[in-house]
Amino acid sequence: MKPGISAIVIAHNQVDLLKLCLKSIKNWVDQIIVIDLESTEDIEKVANLAGADYVAHKLVSIVESVRQDSLKYAEHEYVLFLDPDESIPAELAKDLSAKIKLREFDFFLTPRQNFVFGKWVKHSRWWPDFQTRVFRIGKVSWGKTLHAEAVASGNSFTYGASDQFAIHHENYRTLDEWISKNMRYAKADALSRVKSGDKLSLTEATKLSVSELISRFFAGEGYKDGMHGLMLSILQSFYYFMVYAYYWEAMKYESLESETTIKSFPRSWFSHGLSETLYWDKANNVFASIKSKLARRLIK
Repeated sequence: MKPGISAIVIAHNQVDLLKLCLKSIKNWVDQIIVIDLESTEDIEKVANLAGADYVAHKLVSIVESVRQDSLKYAEHEYVLFLDPDESIPAELAKDLSAKIKLREFDFFLTPRQNFVFGKWVKHSRWWPDFQTRVFRIGKVSWGKTLHAEAVASGNSFTYGASDQFAIHHENYRTLDEWISKNMRYAKADALSRVKSGDKLSLTEATKLSVSELISRFFAGEGYKDGMHGLMLSILQSFYYFMVYAYYWEAMKYESLESETTIKSFPRSWFSHGLSETLYWDKANNVFASIKSKLARRLIK
């Protein structure tokens, strides 16, 4: 391997964001590889203009299935992985470049700023969102399942939770983007469960959904993000019912639940949600009233 760093960007359309992504790295990395997942937009032209190596690849449902294999195109000792909707700020680029030349660290943990619906979401479990995206070849590997975390070894360097050293992520610009991406994620999640034999019940989906809503809004202080925090907590909660629906579809629309379970679903949903909410109310001393205590007794 040559000294230096190769950047790998796996893209499917989003040429406007890809241009910003490549602009943020072209002057300090030693090689750029753009892997095109059968885009309908002219990714090859954008890659060529940035001086990148262009690789055509078949379309896949999740990027994790491609990451590990894409390392074969890297010619340098270190690798930077970016998605087309991500970019590297100048301060982080300068610091990473200097540290890579020293060759003291095997991988780096960097915070990531998630911009959703035009706003940097600073709570709701979206910050600091540490990522392993820069690493020495052979020191990091990825699984091929949805949202698989990087498995790293060796000496690490962790940046503080500061925006100047954070990857900029244009996560969801519109509600349509959220729906489109999460439909794809939910389907991949469901099919993965079916393939592995990991059963998903309506009861489990309900608990996951409620926990997602409550944990993001209360534990993750989503309320501090205002309407963004509220809507994202609701949307992320809905995600698990999308997974369950795709799981049901993959099971050929079989009757997966008993009539009793189906009939009791509304009560299960509301009682579990109320129980979780009252827990956080108590933890934050929001309610200590007789009404709150009575509600607890009613749902038991």
